[in-house]
Amino acid sequence: MYQIAIKPRNEYDHWRALSNYWMLSPKAKQRLEWMIFYYSIGQKSVKATTDYFGISRKTFWKWKGRFNPKIIQSLEEKSKAPKTRRTWQVTDIEEKRVIELRTKYLKYGKKKLKILYQGLYKENISTWKIERVVRKHNLYPDPEEHKKSVRRLKRRVLRPKVRLHEFKKILPDITLWHTDSVLIWWYGQRRIIFTAIEDSTKLAFARVYQSGSSRQATDFLQRLVYLTNGKLKIIHSDNGSEFAGEFEKACFALGISQVYSRARTPKDNPSLERFNWTIQDEWLSMSEVGLDDIQEANLDLTAWLIEYNSVRPHQTLDYQTPLSYAQTYKPEVLPMTP
Repeated sequence: MYQIAIKPRNEYDHWRALSNYWMLSPKAKQRLEWMIFYYSIGQKSVKATTDYFGISRKTFWKWKGRFNPKIIQSLEEKSKAPKTRRTWQVTDIEEKRVIELRTKYLKYGKKKLKILYQGLYKENISTWKIERVVRKHNLYPDPEEHKKSVRRLKRRVLRPKVRLHEFKKILPDITLWHTDSVLIWWYGQRRIIFTAIEDSTKLAFARVYQSGSSRQATDFLQRLVYLTNGKLKIIHSDNGSEFAGEFEKACFALGISQVYSRARTPKDNPSLERFNWTIQDEWLSMSEVGLDDIQEANLDLTAWLIEYNSVRPHQTLDYQTPLSYAQTYKPEVLPMTP
């Protein structure tokens, strides 16, 4: 890995932080590394940059021309949507008829309204025209909820989630932590166990909480960062609300990139799914403390985690412990010591 000169370091770290905040795709982040190398180690040499990354000059000049440090999303692919879009083609009489039908049948979708329209007026009308009228006059059963859904959609477009399977194709040898939350009802009391495991070494961490809010998830993240001595740079989670909000802000502040599972795809996280089962089978079912008192539960859980990481042989690691495996094959994951 190349070293960045000390003087412009803050500027380049700021670019990387912006790329994490706006959740740039892995390809866009790779293009950002081209720019950082070009302006730092490459000393603005196109040849040095293209030789180092194995890309053509044409490709580099294309993205350098687009790159704007103030708009970091400029390194994403441009939209391929058509430049010429359809304009308003609804006549006044069609608009009036659609408004009357939609007002009367507020819960009917545009396809059903189209059938009613054709049967009532003996004229053809497209579902696109019906949709335009509904949108123009805000003819929704719950207008406020519709506005919220539109805002959510816009956020997803501006900050698309990077999915784990895409990320691993580009960076297969990354140090990656998976995290999840397990809901347990303990004699009528709600308890949440946040869990985390490192992808290759199987080093694991967990902690019991009273709720599963993003604030509690943030506390768990900060403890995990401390245990890894700040070496946690990429974290994978599902699409739960506990991993948004304050958790998302904390990841940005700590310079941690977030990647997400595909919807309804538990096989994206098999190691942690297994650990979630193990923690209930080997710790909770055998614990004399249980989950009544959270502080005592965490002390008991910590003792078990020390055993899990430094004593318990793991079949997937050829019967080594996670700590001994990490010391041998992946020392950059340490120091998480017993």
